[in-house]
Amino acid sequence: MSAGLRLGLFGKGRLGGAIAARAGAALVWNVTREAPPATAVDVAIAAASGPAVAAQVDWALATGTPLVIGSTGWQLPDLAARVHDRIGVVIAPNFSLGIALLRRFTLVLARFASLDASRDPYLLEHHHQQKHDAPSGTAKLLAATILEGCPRKRSWAIGGPVQAEELSVGVLRAGATYSEHRIGVDAPAEVIELVHTARSAAAFADGALAAAAWVVRRKGLFRMDDVASSLLDPLFAGLEGRQA
Repeated sequence: MSAGLRLGLFGKGRLGGAIAARAGAALVWNVTREAPPATAVDVAIAAASGPAVAAQVDWALATGTPLVIGSTGWQLPDLAARVHDRIGVVIAPNFSLGIALLRRFTLVLARFASLDASRDPYLLEHHHQQKHDAPSGTAKLLAATILEGCPRKRSWAIGGPVQAEELSVGVLRAGATYSEHRIGVDAPAEVIELVHTARSAAAFADGALAAAAWVVRRKGLFRMDDVASSLLDPLFAGLEGRQA
């Protein structure tokens, strides 16, 4: 995190605790659903429950404080119009730069599946038994990415029999696994899979702090992909046209 940046944090759960530990002396205040103290901060991160997001957005707009939203299970359809050019806001169902990279690989794999109807894409996600939302926000992001890359899959369905135009999404809540997302293509002659496994909340905390430092001098509504682009896009430079 940028030196001297003052951080406010909503949330004291797994992610909130990891962010607080990583932020160190930069953390000015840490609350849950209650209103934060009057002490000004340069940027705030929302990592509490989804229902609290609306009030946190209201607070950010009223105080002119940039906001990074990592909560899941919330909807504010008019958020872009409300934010406009008043403050910078980053929406991130998953802060991990590894997930941002996985999303890019997922789009390529989905495009590969789209070339042949016998190549059937799928998505599996596994979280610990205490996670409330199912599927996860990350799973929804990856499912949308597969639909983008493979247009014949027009929607997604959780478990059970699916129609040909549906993407099959498996959701598991068990044990202590922090998170695992598995994207695959099942074809008659081969199977290809991409897997991201998070060992703890540390990777997400580091990404959240990177997003907070990035958004401070920007205005408008952004996503984690915008934050990650400067780091990840150069990795793909010069790969076009390469032969195996």
